Amino acid sequence: MGRLKTLSASLAYSDKIFEGETDENPTAGPVAYDSADWGQVLFQCFGSTWPNITKWCLLNVVLYAGVSTLKDYAIINLGISNQSHTLAGMIVSFLLVSRVNTGLNRYMACRGHINVMYRETREFIQTALILSHRKKNDDDEACEWRNEMAYRTLVLLRTAIAVVEYPSKELPGWKCPELSGYEKLYSTPCDLWKRNSLTSQPGDDYTNTLRIPFRIAYLLRKTISEQEERLENPFHVTQETKLYTTVDSFMNGYYGMRKFITTPVPFPLIQMTRTLVLIYIYTLPLILVNNKERSMIWGCLSVFILTYGFMGLELVAIELDDPFGDDENDFSTLAFARMVFEDTYLMMAEVDGEKWADALRNKMNCPYFKGNRSTWNSDKFSSLSNENTSLLMVLED
Repeated sequence: MGRLKTLSASLAYSDKIFEGETDENPTAGPVAYDSADWGQVLFQCFGSTWPNITKWCLLNVVLYAGVSTLKDYAIINLGISNQSHTLAGMIVSFLLVSRVNTGLNRYMACRGHINVMYRETREFIQTALILSHRKKNDDDEACEWRNEMAYRTLVLLRTAIAVVEYPSKELPGWKCPELSGYEKLYSTPCDLWKRNSLTSQPGDDYTNTLRIPFRIAYLLRKTISEQEERLENPFHVTQETKLYTTVDSFMNGYYGMRKFITTPVPFPLIQMTRTLVLIYIYTLPLILVNNKERSMIWGCLSVFILTYGFMGLELVAIELDDPFGDDENDFSTLAFARMVFEDTYLMMAEVDGEKWADALRNKMNCPYFKGNRSTWNSDKFSSLSNENTSLLMVLED
């Protein structure tokens, strides 16, 4: 479990570095915990339902205390029969369990699709480096091809992450800081998009953001297809097909994420479950007040626990519905992506040398790179629009 805590802290620290912050107590989700520590599991508030559920429990306790007081002072008896309430409890329990199971299944499926994108990004870059380098393609043209291939793969992952984070970050895909040069120009909505739109409005920022990974994938496939012309010793067509297959697998993960985003849990199920839960919970005081052996303390405690159980499950389901964003239990998608970036820089440095790794790191606009081996000429790079322009020309030795 200590490893999970360390990983969570590392991801949080990565986020802080990229945001320009390095506080001493960073946090990142999903929340790490030790399942063997009963005290932590029972009483930890960070990432739990306690902060959100307490108000619902206290409201019901106050309602029970008021109903009980009215009956004790013979003002009015608001109690009702528990026969229909027992049957309603079975229905509510079934709906809540189904709702949580649905949310958990979607949550884990979503994590699976994200993992596919991380995995295929690493696999693609590693395979491309090995296939091209083993045939003694060591000239600048080959290094340029590998660098372009690595860059387009990384921005494909970054723009896919921008899609899943858009509801919380509202950052359009073409405004990702890692996008630059020809790739940024190619991904930015323009008059051509409008002229080929089916309507006078070619889409809002989010709709256009959904298109960016498709366009970057096109550029990446184009780079793969150019290996015959750009490498002195191109590799076999079956090996080229392997790279296409890896891109296809990545896009399958992205399609899975799009399906998750565009297909929420059906609204009638959410509405029905939540309506019945509220009715059931807030009629509990009217049932318990008729208990002949009731006491104020135990009655309030029973109401609190039952409210916590039923409403807590609904709040957990709400948490599972959207695993992307800034909540404690949301996936740290961008932090994991940056770990992929670092793995790529390391592989590039080992294969083509640190100069080319620096070129890739600078083109990715890596904010914490100090430029101790080279200085980034951002003015020169901002004018680039040719997809085949050398990355090395923007480094001043």
